[in-house]
Amino acid sequence: MTADHNAPRLEVFPVLGIGDLRPGDDLAAIIAEAAPPLQDGDVLVVTSKAVSKVEGRLLRLDSDDPAEREAARQRAIEQETVRVVAQRGTLRIVETRQGLVLAAAGVDASNVARDELALLPAEPDASAALLREALRERLGVELGVIVTDSMGRPWRDGIVDNAIGVAGLAAVTDPRGQRDVYGNVLEVTRVAVADEIAAAADLVKGKLAGIPVAVVRGLAPDGKLVDDGLGSRSLLRGAADDMFRLGTVEAIAAGRADAGIGADSDPALHADAVATITALATHSPAEAALRESFLGFLAARPDAMARSCAPGHLTASAVVVDRSRGAVLLTLHPRIGRWVQLGGHCEPGDRTLLDAAAREAREESGIGALSFDPQPLGLDVHPLTCSLGAPTRHFDVRFLAVAPDGAEPVRSDESLDLRWFGWDELPDGIDDELRLLFAAARARLTQ
Repeated sequence: MTADHNAPRLEVFPVLGIGDLRPGDDLAAIIAEAAPPLQDGDVLVVTSKAVSKVEGRLLRLDSDDPAEREAARQRAIEQETVRVVAQRGTLRIVETRQGLVLAAAGVDASNVARDELALLPAEPDASAALLREALRERLGVELGVIVTDSMGRPWRDGIVDNAIGVAGLAAVTDPRGQRDVYGNVLEVTRVAVADEIAAAADLVKGKLAGIPVAVVRGLAPDGKLVDDGLGSRSLLRGAADDMFRLGTVEAIAAGRADAGIGADSDPALHADAVATITALATHSPAEAALRESFLGFLAARPDAMARSCAPGHLTASAVVVDRSRGAVLLTLHPRIGRWVQLGGHCEPGDRTLLDAAAREAREESGIGALSFDPQPLGLDVHPLTCSLGAPTRHFDVRFLAVAPDGAEPVRSDESLDLRWFGWDELPDGIDDELRLLFAAARARLTQ
């Protein structure tokens, strides 16, 4: 398979004669017996139900009564769910323990006995890898293996098979940086090849036909599939990149909860922000006006502490200096491309602005024993495009922290670089506002 994933010719054919599978059955032996001669570079596509059956991922019920079965199914969905994405009535779209987002947590009542329910394989990638290894030992062929489950899709009706477990091939190809036939550089395109293979294979399988296994041939004409070793992980979109993490109803409910709407009093974090900023001493009319703008925003928005507050929200940052007071720790921010102090959004569990500043500084510096001055250094408002992808404003409250002797910072995934800089050796691109902040920090250290 090339980075562009296209193949000159493909064949897709079903594996017939699998029969009814039960816990403990040797799936590799059954497939080896039933499949036509397999070749290096073939991709074996197996429905998750077949894997769940042989691995014993079945719930046996005391009755086949439809009402009792449905009640058991709902309980199983709850047990397999780590996060509800959207819900209408009893229909739930959820995130499962495997990191998948799908209806009913994959709990299925089809193609099993009437007194049984099927759960998804506990570790689909491991299941795919074990089946691949067993077939290699038995047949001496190098295969790719994909375990599939059917899923619905946003904005599209009908279900398609998707890959939930992958072994022996790259699930996603990445041709970014290459040029198309018109000379345009591809900048966004990544192709979920494993999902495309799963959908193609389902054309010769199907729930009613009772055919759980298919073979796709031709993806690797040389018999060598490209394998990045990531299994199905590259198919899962992380929370930071998920623009549709909640259904509309759930997103509104979460926003109302963040805002404290309906509560008898302001949330503790909001109340602390008001108290902290009210007590902040100012030394010029501009500083006093800025403080009043913060307090006015807090008065107008009970959700001012939550990043879901679209007009803007409070953040907390820290100027971290070393024990000698001679250097400041700066992070190279990946979104704005400049060196700045450590800090970020308030999160659930932060009871005070100082809590938020301390948590962010420790997470971004890797230094656990920072000592903080509880009195803020100052305030700043700056417009930006937030991590949610929308223009907003950060009402930033700045604190001062001192690192212990010998502290060795460790760069986090939220930073491109992390370094100590002497006060007179600051990197290029530091703006005047940040230089004023550092001057305030140095003045505070001499008090």
